[in-house]
Amino acid sequence: MESQLQSLVGPGPQRLAAEIVLVALVVVVLSLYLRGPLGTLCRIVVFVGAMAVIIGGTAILMNNVSLAGPPSAAVRLRRFLTVNWAATSDKGDGAAACADPAQLAARQPADAEHRERHHVRRTVAHTDAEPAAAPTASPAGAGAAGGGDTEPGFPELVRNAYPGIPPARLMRIAAATVAGLPGWQIVSSDPKTFTIDAVYRTRLLGFADDVRIVVTPRSEVDVCSRSRVGEPGSQSPFGAFQGDFGANIGHIKEFYLALAPAADAAYRQVEIEQTAEQRGVKVLRP
Repeated sequence: MESQLQSLVGPGPQRLAAEIVLVALVVVVLSLYLRGPLGTLCRIVVFVGAMAVIIGGTAILMNNVSLAGPPSAAVRLRRFLTVNWAATSDKGDGAAACADPAQLAARQPADAEHRERHHVRRTVAHTDAEPAAAPTASPAGAGAAGGGDTEPGFPELVRNAYPGIPPARLMRIAAATVAGLPGWQIVSSDPKTFTIDAVYRTRLLGFADDVRIVVTPRSEVDVCSRSRVGEPGSQSPFGAFQGDFGANIGHIKEFYLALAPAADAAYRQVEIEQTAEQRGVKVLRP
């Protein structure tokens, strides 16, 4: 019991959540027992707070996200209410910014990276100078350049990879997946950089979220989603609110779930092609 109390009053989102719950309970009690203008004010606050909880909870459910799951309910709630973007990374870091397409294009396939490191080791072994440390690729989900702290990982934000499917084919599969999603529309598609720019519009209020999908040479699919509401210059009356209720994480989750069966079909096709080539049979590639 003592450890549980310490965790509630400890620093971080858990403490903030506990303070909010405590304040809400105090206001509810005051609204029941106080009379006059102060009691009326407390009841108005309770009503507004209850409506906010209902609207926020409904929005989170509609965005196909949940407060349950890693890293914690408090961290998730804080992100849903204060952040209007989401981006995938190697470890699903919640603070990771949208990756630079040029950096994604420079991510070598695993076999090429292995050959390069093997060549570096052989070169160093034949020199008399003191070997320098070989450069290592930093995860796309790393924090700021200064090496600051990063948020715990969100499973929905882990960048998915589909090794064995050629990037060009994976690009076409991703484009077909976006075209089949309700509310999604492809704005541009560049087969040279394996980049797809799309927009998602909500059904009720027509809010627009910009989604960028990049296929890397490693056959990874990087996704970045950002809401236009809350951005500088936004004309929406909701522009002052910085949260997205998990909408952008929901877009990434929806896209990956829709891409999974198409990727499975592509794997089966690749297996058929490889088997046919081994037997000397020509197969028309899609």
